[in-house]
Amino acid sequence: MLLATACTSSAQILARPGYKDTSVRTDLWWKNAIFYNISTDPIDSKAISARLDALRALNVDALILPAPTFLAPGSRGPMPNLDAFDDLLRQASAHGIRVVLTIRATGNSADLSGLARFWLNRGVAGLHIATVAGEDTQAIIQSVRKLASNVVGQRIIVSDADLAPPDAASKPHHATASRASTLLVSQLQIDKRADSLPILDATSLRPLLTEANTQPNLIVDLRAPDSSGARPPLAEAVAAIALITQPAALIDSSANLMLEPTPEHREVVEEPKPAPKPRPQAAPPGTYLPYVPFVPPAKPKPAEAPKPVPEDPLTTWYRQLSALHHDNGVLRTGNKIFLDFDAQNALVWVTKPASNAPRLTAPVVVICNLSASPLQLSLADAMKRLDLHGFYLRTLLRTDHAMGAQDINAVNVPAFSVYIGELHR
Repeated sequence: MLLATACTSSAQILARPGYKDTSVRTDLWWKNAIFYNISTDPIDSKAISARLDALRALNVDALILPAPTFLAPGSRGPMPNLDAFDDLLRQASAHGIRVVLTIRATGNSADLSGLARFWLNRGVAGLHIATVAGEDTQAIIQSVRKLASNVVGQRIIVSDADLAPPDAASKPHHATASRASTLLVSQLQIDKRADSLPILDATSLRPLLTEANTQPNLIVDLRAPDSSGARPPLAEAVAAIALITQPAALIDSSANLMLEPTPEHREVVEEPKPAPKPRPQAAPPGTYLPYVPFVPPAKPKPAEAPKPVPEDPLTTWYRQLSALHHDNGVLRTGNKIFLDFDAQNALVWVTKPASNAPRLTAPVVVICNLSASPLQLSLADAMKRLDLHGFYLRTLLRTDHAMGAQDINAVNVPAFSVYIGELHR
């Protein structure tokens, strides 16, 4: 019944809602896309639609949402509101944002194929296949991707990366074989190994990111550690790592960014109207009534303009990083080399321009101080080993309020801060 509904009601809008490309396009939109992942289930389609302007301002290219859940035959409960979901697809497409749905793999491949076909025909830009341990991941993803290849337009299949955890160094051959097999069938993979790290420090992150950087089409899912509701001190560093270490990037909704709804979608709280005053009863005939002078009613005060919502510094930082992700060609296509400053608990990497980059394109250096103490780092020897020439870093972005360039012999980075600069002579 669901397939019949898709064919009859959505065939005319195939690849329109939530999808803006046509099959004649040859560029791969997901190669450098920024994905915003919302994992809360069920989703509130209207709440997401109200925040599409804020997501577009965050330079988000695609949403990853849990698919609306259908009930088994005979079950009781509310059915998903597909009208609200279709409206979300249309509005997201108008904002230049694609929608990718997460569907969970089941033991029945026919059910999964039918569900995948239903959502692809409804116009989603792709599917994220969530698998569990012990399943034949390669066969599942391969069957869904074959199905998606027969649908018009550039549809994407995303999977969870089947990589060895950071402490599983004793099984390098198994991890290599697993990567080689799964990378052949899904266009993008989400690397969630960082979530299993007991602590976010340079010693743990540097080898993980170095390995991830060698894998094509990989997204690093990195989240700041929970700090009892307060903003984690490493939130800015986590944002920098997530957004500018890989060609494609992922922002998780757990970052709790301030995404305000558009004014027309904000809820208006009406003040309760006062109860009407009782009408005075007429006095009996012959009753003396004293003279009461007429006082005109006071003019109503003009409505005050709504106060602007204060800008959240972390949301601003994410917006700046996402703009840098899209606009800086070196960070987008260059070669990244991670430097060993583990002893200082600093995560440092250099992005060298690609071989076909313009001659005057400068390398970009990123420094994340993961410690609670300010650092002064000397990068001169590391630049010589990489055959890079320069004497100072011209600031592109930084989390502190300092000004000016930085000498590569003494780069000052405050505690828990991030510095991004170009290497110049």
